[in-house]
Amino acid sequence: MDETPGFPTREADIEFLRARNSALQAELETLKSVRDVERQCLLKLTAQLDALVRSSSEVRYKVNADWSELDQLQGGGFIRDNTQSNKEWIEAYIPDEHQQLVRDEISRAIAAKDIYNIEHMVKKVDGSHGWALSRAVPLFDHNGEIDSWMGSASDITVRKSSEETLRLLNFELAHRMKNTFAVVQAIVAQTLRLSDSVETAKEIINSRLQALASAQDILTSTEFTEADVGEIVKAALGAHQSPDARVEIVGERYSLNPQQALGLSLSIHELATNAVKYGALSNQSGKVVISWYLTGGQFEFQWVESGGPTVTIPTRQSFGSLLIKRVAASYFGGESLLDFKPEGLVYKLSVSKPAA
Repeated sequence: MDETPGFPTREADIEFLRARNSALQAELETLKSVRDVERQCLLKLTAQLDALVRSSSEVRYKVNADWSELDQLQGGGFIRDNTQSNKEWIEAYIPDEHQQLVRDEISRAIAAKDIYNIEHMVKKVDGSHGWALSRAVPLFDHNGEIDSWMGSASDITVRKSSEETLRLLNFELAHRMKNTFAVVQAIVAQTLRLSDSVETAKEIINSRLQALASAQDILTSTEFTEADVGEIVKAALGAHQSPDARVEIVGERYSLNPQQALGLSLSIHELATNAVKYGALSNQSGKVVISWYLTGGQFEFQWVESGGPTVTIPTRQSFGSLLIKRVAASYFGGESLLDFKPEGLVYKLSVSKPAA
């Protein structure tokens, strides 16, 4: 066959096409290899994401644009899963008292095209109520309009419970501080009124406030929930406890509430101070027996002195006597008796029902 000068031969065309085909085949194989690597990477990342999702206790959900329909929800063992479209999801998952709260946040987030972010109560899997911190982000279409929302929620029940406990403790602490200040105010005012000099009043006030502080220390160690009678007695006696066993303490462990602990502490301090100045602990032979017990469902506390100077009935009632007879009795809701027997002072506190 004649060949036209200046044009490639048929054999050359075929050879060129063969070379081109080989190059394309090689390029295709390379692309296949890259695609396989990408597929393997995607599968690995998908597996990791799936493992992360399955290992998490987070709640995950998807809702439509206006939140009228819950598409899916994985409750993470916290709230019930939802595997199909649910238009009654608010009623199903949110307690009545927080439904409007959730609706208001939905309206705000939709209007602002902003992140939905709220803490609210939920109905847990076991039927009880818990708390969730829920956040969802909007997904937009090509026109910039919200297409749907993807969200997650965390179980914050323990935190909310702790916050509520702290709120109640702060309220209780404020209440008790007011009561304590009232007692301090009464101690200072009455002591100043009945003392012969400022120095004497200062000494008495300091000792009484120290007794109050000792009781507060015991209550602080139990987070102001209770205090044992024995600990209150020993703290209130302080330095009056002598190594020669002139003060005998008898009684089993018994818990008092904070007010009862403060009242008893002040009473014991007054009794001990009086015993050192005028009573059984003012000489070398006197003795004090402090005891408490339960009998017939009634709590009984006694302070009995013996071996001291002969006791005489005071001509006027001191503030200390008022503390002993009235304050503790009022805090216990019981009755108290201060008996000035010649052989030794006796104090009895009776409560018609258990004090704790």
